[in-house]
Amino acid sequence: MKLLILEDNETLADGMYKKLKEIGFIADVFYEGDEGLFALETSTYDLLILDLGLPGIDGIDIIKKLRSSQQNLPILVISARDRLDQRILGLDTGADDYICKPFELDEVVARVQALLRRSNNQTSNSIKYNDLEFNSQTLSLTRGEEKIELSKRELTIFEYLLQNLNAIVSKENIVEHITSIDDEFNPTAVETYVSRLRKKLGNSINLKTVRGLGYMMS
Repeated sequence: MKLLILEDNETLADGMYKKLKEIGFIADVFYEGDEGLFALETSTYDLLILDLGLPGIDGIDIIKKLRSSQQNLPILVISARDRLDQRILGLDTGADDYICKPFELDEVVARVQALLRRSNNQTSNSIKYNDLEFNSQTLSLTRGEEKIELSKRELTIFEYLLQNLNAIVSKENIVEHITSIDDEFNPTAVETYVSRLRKKLGNSINLKTVRGLGYMMS
């Protein structure tokens, strides 16, 4: 899953980034509202962690822009605006959840995972596909009692394909979703990772190459 963190407190933003990256999330971080809004307009994310008091453009205005454009991106607000009327305003404007500062990073992680489950209509962190079971919280893949060893990059590509069953995804889509803006990644490497997935997972997956377009897992 790829997240966007918009928080002008660099220490707090970097702390969230490191915590989320530790458990397998991909994340971009921006400290100003205008930069974050541009990222939202030009890239694809699974969830937005948003501070309301941003320089450049207020967080409430960012929520309004997203919702007026019919984007259903899950939004977790983190804010020092802890008055009841401010919390109600954030939720009524279109935020999906609201945490007041100060908070524990573990709570942010729990709220993020809950919102992602809800947005994907999941009742748990486990997703079953054929004889495989993928846990999005622990980033682990099993076949029965057997744990299948995949690299972090292989797991994130598998997760993205799993989220887009029966849909064609291009190499560019995959690269955008599994990398942050700081990563250096050659799109041609996707072919190598897909080949490894086919070899390691065998008949457990139906992963086709659609010539000139990308890949489709069904």
